[in-house]
Amino acid sequence: MSSGRWYTVRLLAWLALYAGLLAGSIWLIDGQHVTAFALRLIVGVLPMIAAFGILDLSMRQHRKHDELQQKITSEGIMFAFGVTAIVTFTYGFLQRSIGAPDLSYFFVWPILGASWLVGSFLARLRYR
Repeated sequence: MSSGRWYTVRLLAWLALYAGLLAGSIWLIDGQHVTAFALRLIVGVLPMIAAFGILDLSMRQHRKHDELQQKITSEGIMFAFGVTAIVTFTYGFLQRSIGAPDLSYFFVWPILGASWLVGSFLARLRYR
């Protein structure tokens, strides 16, 4: 099996596990099937087991790339880190200064993901 196919199959497996754990967690918590605080805490973060698997898989795949691809990926991630920090800090200051509404932390990942795509695109333009 090629490296790319190996990565895709394992990524899909981890994503399927995440989806299953997330669905189960939501069903258990929203359906009031788990009421004890300690169990709700454990069930609430259960989907993150798969997130660690995805992180490990991504790190392994990154190490297999050549130096140029690693550099492009790193620059994309650095760009995303900076943009996400600027956007979230700016919004935090707006919350304090003008009373902007509270937002869920779930908004951070879309900002990070979108800016990673832009940063990776810009890095590819620079090196290719």
